[in-house]
Amino acid sequence: MIKDNPREWSDLLMDILWAYRTFKRDATDCTPYELVYGHEAILPVEVNVRTIRVNGQRYMTAEAYQEAMSIMNLDVEAKRKQALSSLIKQKRLMVETYNKRVKKKSFKVDDLVWKVRLPMGHKDHFYGKWTPQWEGPFRVVIIYSGNSYGLQHTDGRMIKININGKFIKAYHPTIWENYAKNIQKSFPEFWENMQKE
Repeated sequence: MIKDNPREWSDLLMDILWAYRTFKRDATDCTPYELVYGHEAILPVEVNVRTIRVNGQRYMTAEAYQEAMSIMNLDVEAKRKQALSSLIKQKRLMVETYNKRVKKKSFKVDDLVWKVRLPMGHKDHFYGKWTPQWEGPFRVVIIYSGNSYGLQHTDGRMIKININGKFIKAYHPTIWENYAKNIQKSFPEFWENMQKE
């Protein structure tokens, strides 16, 4: 309809709003109109009640309209409670579905962790697409409720903000770090000379 006459969209706005307000939603199992007025929308065409004739045109009397509305009127509170219980049920289902994919992480004090580089997706001009997504290691110092952690650099400086558990992961040394530790243990003199240079 709008494709044929795109400049006449405002003429169709009231019809679209009426359709939107009288369309049944899956979440609430009723229409927004029902939640407000307690009954389904009644079109004048659907009402078979007394009318009066004025100058050749038929009009519905006020008493007839009130009678029709009282017949269709349902308990508004019951309808709203039903919609609320339907919404709660849907939210609970959504939470269960989300939690199936979430991996619970828990860390103890003095654990070493990696931290996501924030802002996420930021790329360093030097590294380009090879910009590391994680930085660290950091030491867990404080555990807060709600899966939040206080972290500290390995040199003892505290990170000013608390980090949510979903933004950290267990620290596992890289191959090069393991290699460096092995050299440090096996050849301490060589390691000291390398550090001086």
